[in-house]
Amino acid sequence: AGVTTQPVAGAQGELVGLKLFQDYHAKNGQGQTRNIVLIPRSAHGTNPATATMAGFETKKVDGIEYGIVTIEANAKGQIDFDQLTEAINKYNTRIAGIMVTNPNTSGLFETRFHEMSKLIHNVGGLVYMDGANMNAIAGWIDLNKLGVDAVHNNLHKTWTIPHGGGGPGDAIVAVSDKLVDFLPGIQVV
Repeated sequence: AGVTTQPVAGAQGELVGLKLFQDYHAKNGQGQTRNIVLIPRSAHGTNPATATMAGFETKKVDGIEYGIVTIEANAKGQIDFDQLTEAINKYNTRIAGIMVTNPNTSGLFETRFHEMSKLIHNVGGLVYMDGANMNAIAGWIDLNKLGVDAVHNNLHKTWTIPHGGGGPGDAIVAVSDKLVDFLPGIQVV
C-alpha cells in the first residue's frame, strides 16, 4: 500500500521495518509490552543484528525473556512450525513481529508462510519479510496475500542497480495498509 525509498541498504531497510513495527505498537498503547521478535534460523543473517539495533535486546530479567527468540529450521530447511507455534503460544501478545526471509537463506520457499502470518496476526504481531532473495519471486507472488506487513527489496539484486550504490532507494521498504501512516518522509499519492 505504500513505499519508502529512504533506506540505503538492505540492513537499513530491515531497521526501518522494525522501527515501523515499534511505532505501530506504540500508537496502539503496546510499545513497551511488544518486546519479542521471532527470527527463524533460516532467515537472512543480518536479521538478529538489526533487531538488536532496533532495541530488542536479548536478555532475561527476573526470569522473563526479552528480545530475539530463534526458531529453528526443520529437516526440510524451512521454519520448524511446531516450535513456531509453541513460541507464539508462549509469548502471545508480547510478540512485536517475526522476521522471515522467503525464499529463505537455503533457497527454499517457506511453504507455510501464509499460515505463519495468520498465527502472528492473530496475536497482534506483524510480519516482516526480508527481501534479500526477492529476485526469485518478484512479479509472481502477492506479498499482501501472504500476509506481509513490511518488506525491503534490495534493488541491486532484484533490479540490477550497482551493488553498494548507497543512494536513495537502494533498499526500498514496502508496507501494508497498517503501516502506511508510519512511513518516513513525504509520500507521493
